[in-house]
Amino acid sequence: MSIHFTKPTVIIIAAVTCFCVMFETGCSTKEDRANKLIKERMSKTLYDYESYDPIETTVKEAKASLYTDTACWGMGTVLYQCMKKALEYSKKADEAKEHMEIWGPPTYYSSSYSDSKYRKYKSEYEDANTSFLASMLLSKTVSDTLKEMVSNLDETTIIGWEVIHKFRCKTKGGYATIGNYRFVMDKGFNQILLEEDLDSEESQEKRVTIEKLLDDSYWN
Repeated sequence: MSIHFTKPTVIIIAAVTCFCVMFETGCSTKEDRANKLIKERMSKTLYDYESYDPIETTVKEAKASLYTDTACWGMGTVLYQCMKKALEYSKKADEAKEHMEIWGPPTYYSSSYSDSKYRKYKSEYEDANTSFLASMLLSKTVSDTLKEMVSNLDETTIIGWEVIHKFRCKTKGGYATIGNYRFVMDKGFNQILLEEDLDSEESQEKRVTIEKLLDDSYWN
């Protein structure tokens, strides 16, 4: 037996359905929408997703800044990597120089063996020092570029949401740990624009390095 609805009834049903959808959407909090995105991300990145247990999520408006603008944060990452490389070359140069001093420069009384060792470390020192100077020059260029990018940001512009998310999970070794991540999401909570592990040593070192290199006094 077929059921027939009058036109007014159909309109009422449609209106009620629409209202229910709007009500359900309206009741979804910012935290709920953020957690949905985070859950999707964690399912792809965590080693043991089954152990994932959310603790707390805080959401606030994200205004344009070095830490929320993807282009600036990406350039900051490049700056950090450049400086990290420069320090590696500096360490190699220092080590080679120490060995040079141990073997000493060739003299009338030095052996061919010690002379070859000196020349070896002298070459290593020169190569490492050249690479260090080149890396520092590149770091300065990147630093100036980033500084200009940040200065051009309109810090009153809201670009989306900044989310701090704490959770429990197990490491690859099976140990329980607590994660503390920062996410930047678009205005509609449709995608994660930026992700940072706030408790990682690299993340903390990266922030300190970027802020130090953006200070004019560092280069003077």
